[in-house]
Amino acid sequence: MQIALAAAAVANGGTIMKPYIVSQVLDYHQNVLQETKPQTWLRPLTAETATALRQLMVQVVTSGTGTSAAISGVQVAGKTGTAEVADGESHAWFAAFAPADDPRVVVAVLVENAGTGGSIAAPVAREVIAAALGL
Repeated sequence: MQIALAAAAVANGGTIMKPYIVSQVLDYHQNVLQETKPQTWLRPLTAETATALRQLMVQVVTSGTGTSAAISGVQVAGKTGTAEVADGESHAWFAAFAPADDPRVVVAVLVENAGTGGSIAAPVAREVIAAALGL
């Protein structure tokens, strides 16, 4: 969740929205009893820093360690990671958002004891992003 929120901060120009799990509570007639409204939570980055990070994250996917997250016709911004484990293979992770210029989805993928983020987690993120965007 922390990694997804960090990616969301970049995607949202430096702002993290308050996370929530339930968007609506309905009664048995489908009437809305309660609805969650988007709220700004934190501003850990300036807009300028977020823009610079967005450009770097796009480069990760176009020509860096995250090329396995690329989707034809959609600019994806991402960051690979590999967390070393004392006993066993490293954990692979990848955080991304898309489309990079008008983000609609943020994803963070962690695959335990699987290897590197670019080769293992990035393709999983690509599939999740594609499904979320209806591709």
